[in-house]
Amino acid sequence: MTAGIEHILGQITELDSMLEDINQKISKISEEIKTQFSLSSSGMSINQNYLLSGIQRSPNPKNYIVTSKGIEVVGEQEITPVSVFLDAVIQFANDPNRKIIVLKELVKHLQKMNETASNNSMTS
Repeated sequence: MTAGIEHILGQITELDSMLEDINQKISKISEEIKTQFSLSSSGMSINQNYLLSGIQRSPNPKNYIVTSKGIEVVGEQEITPVSVFLDAVIQFANDPNRKIIVLKELVKHLQKMNETASNNSMTS
């Protein structure tokens, strides 16, 4: 009986270690995404912006726009630095699975932002 409990405890310890690894990877990827968003944002002209649909940083859903100045809340005067905004978004997704989903969404937005910027530079 004790051997069975020891085995279960060992499996739980292994899961805990795996979650630690996942959380470290999430942090690393989050930093990479923040860097890429900052680069894309800073490369925008004053007239360019990008709507971040489906992204939340709090329980109250709002619309956010990426600009060369940072992230703006639609209808408000608030401008948040990109890295601060993304930290809040990732923190709001409070479990590893949800954080991974949010990171995937952020990368999709980043790809669309870069495509839009490329298309705009080709037509200019």
